[in-house]
Amino acid sequence: MELIWNAYAQLMLFNNDNNLRSEETKMIVRLGLLGAALALVATTTVASAAPTTLKLAYFGSTRSPTWREVMSPWADDVARDSKGTIKIDKFPGGTLGRNPRVQVKLVMDGVTDLGFFVPSYTPGRFPDTQIMELPGIVNHSLESSIAIWRLYNQGLLRGFDKFKVLMLVTTDPYTIHTKKPVKRIADLKGLKLRAGGPVAGATMKALGAIPVGMPIPAVAQNISKGILDGSAVDWNVLYAFRIVDVARHHYMGLVGTVPIGILMNKAKWNGLPAAAKASFNKHSGEALARRHGISNAGVQKRLGAKTRKDPKHSVIEPSPAAKKQWASIMKPVVSQWAKKHPNGEKLLQTLRNELANIRAGK
Repeated sequence: MELIWNAYAQLMLFNNDNNLRSEETKMIVRLGLLGAALALVATTTVASAAPTTLKLAYFGSTRSPTWREVMSPWADDVARDSKGTIKIDKFPGGTLGRNPRVQVKLVMDGVTDLGFFVPSYTPGRFPDTQIMELPGIVNHSLESSIAIWRLYNQGLLRGFDKFKVLMLVTTDPYTIHTKKPVKRIADLKGLKLRAGGPVAGATMKALGAIPVGMPIPAVAQNISKGILDGSAVDWNVLYAFRIVDVARHHYMGLVGTVPIGILMNKAKWNGLPAAAKASFNKHSGEALARRHGISNAGVQKRLGAKTRKDPKHSVIEPSPAAKKQWASIMKPVVSQWAKKHPNGEKLLQTLRNELANIRAGK
């Protein structure tokens, strides 16, 4: 409003200025001043517009390092660097929907704008992320998280065309955690172990166990009831979902990882200001994969050490002979998947190439 009054005052001065010798000249000046004032008003209005509010959903607990150390601070960083164009409201703990299997639908339906998801909970929608569930290929979640993002960035992972993918990473390679003692591979025979998808199921079968499909939040209760004997998880998931309270025997044979990530509603993304998109792109993708991987490495180290010190728990590291036997059991799981999957051989070779690059510091 002050800008308009200033423009009006300037117009009055020019009206009374005898140096402006014609009405035509006066009109040109009036229009110029008025246009400048309106442009300033428009600029001020845009700059002071209320930020777009986005909802971020997470079905896990606020105690989870995935939320506390990765997702929540990432959201803060994105909002901070958006030049005031967005505000991110956080909804952890399943506030917008607790069922892990419906998280993708929540994003698609606009119940949330940004949502944490596990691809294996929506079978068939993201068929190529199974590559990361194969056993015996990756060493830790830092390298696997960077690798899966690069596979996505190369257009090798289907099913994401309706979303803006902000994070696509993995857990650490899973190990076996049971209610009963497991000291050798043979002890796994006949145990009912939770498997998160078909690749994990094939891995459990190869080890002689009985795979049982089940969302991770239900695992602790079902072990307690005797419906399950245990589950393949990493240290982070073991503690985040309280499985550690009921599965106190830990056999450290490595199986595959589990892809996880953050999706954004594509329509919401398309409507964001350029500054908001720039901030998301700055803090997401491979940068977020590295952030997750570094955080998770610390979590695995801390929780693994904590468990080993607890006299109520037993942690069995496979002997060299057992590791060799384990690798021979896992090899057919990988080769059979590659043969059955329509793009399996190419995905597997590309993954191995990317892992070699990552390990070489590229």
